[in-house]
Amino acid sequence: MSDAPSVERQPRILLFTIQTSHPGSCRLPKYLKAAGFHVGVLGLPRSLILASSHADERFRLMARRFEPLIRASVERAFRSFRPDIVVPCDERAVSVVGSWLGDEAPALSVDLMQCLRRSLGSLETFSRRYSKIETLQMAREAGVDCPRDTVVDSLEACEAAAEAFGYPVVLKISHGAGGAGVVLCRDPAALRTTWAEFTSRYTQSKSLRRKLLRRDWFGEGHSILVQEYVAGSPAMSCASALDGRTLSVVSGRVSTTSGRMGPASVTTVCRDPMIEAATARMIARMGASGFISFDFVIAENGAAKLVECNPRPTQILHLAPLVGSDPARALKEALAGAEWTPPAAGRTVEVAFFPQEWKRDSASPALMSAYHDVPWDDPRLLRAILGKRPTNWLGRPMP
Repeated sequence: MSDAPSVERQPRILLFTIQTSHPGSCRLPKYLKAAGFHVGVLGLPRSLILASSHADERFRLMARRFEPLIRASVERAFRSFRPDIVVPCDERAVSVVGSWLGDEAPALSVDLMQCLRRSLGSLETFSRRYSKIETLQMAREAGVDCPRDTVVDSLEACEAAAEAFGYPVVLKISHGAGGAGVVLCRDPAALRTTWAEFTSRYTQSKSLRRKLLRRDWFGEGHSILVQEYVAGSPAMSCASALDGRTLSVVSGRVSTTSGRMGPASVTTVCRDPMIEAATARMIARMGASGFISFDFVIAENGAAKLVECNPRPTQILHLAPLVGSDPARALKEALAGAEWTPPAAGRTVEVAFFPQEWKRDSASPALMSAYHDVPWDDPRLLRAILGKRPTNWLGRPMP
């Protein structure tokens, strides 16, 4: 009988992206590998995540909109890689996974469905996590502070809600992220203009064509809501969880954004007990597993008000070890039945997100004074980020 010690199986994690230029997900292979995962990535040929030199295995997505080919790509990667966890890493990936879990969902293989249940936690709440409306409803049920809001179906209802809340108000579509579909309206004229744009862009019926082309899983059937404006500064959290239990959280307080309601470009990464407590209550209410993120506003009175959920990792995740947090390592240990104990609360670190702050202002003082999050150790990824140009829905470069 051999006395050789048994070799612990390295857990496998598959990162799934549809967007090609997502700035956060392409940093995850290095972070997850350092945490002890064997990392697979699935994306379109020009996807930044495939450019990461830290991925152990790479798989190509066969389509960006046609759902049957997306599903076939995921099934093929799943059979080959056999992951313990699948992580949808951007809004489109989240949406298509959500479409597979609905009442009229296409049949997935039994093994993939079991993996998604292990990866995401309660499948019954998953679609609610990426709905701004449903997220705030769950927040109120969990006792988490959030702004008032109401769904509107006409300009008259929109104006009435704005009068009730008081100007300014925020007009939002029910699904979307990164500042897309979120507009601050300071007066009735701005509200009417934004209402006209939203109803034209997001709710005009193209249902038959989209259904025939099997593209109705994303960007269809958005509701519009009016939300009370909370004066203050943006904040965020990103956490790992298992079956509704919070494992580790990293927080951030935003000092600079790309546009008035756009994504963060300079953030102070920290361990914030108030944000962590609200994050843990939301995770418990959602029964979530895997990686999940939340956006907050820190009001002028100091209260943290939750505004939406991103049921995926965000760019702050791989920065967690800078402040003594480590959601990836905590998840790895939890999957093995162990527990990761974080060190005492670490320092705070101001971070300039790359390429966001550099694109916003190439002369920004934060590029010199803050930790500039450039992947210097991965030249291939850095070249890919620098060479990435915005594209339209056909994948063609925009001027």
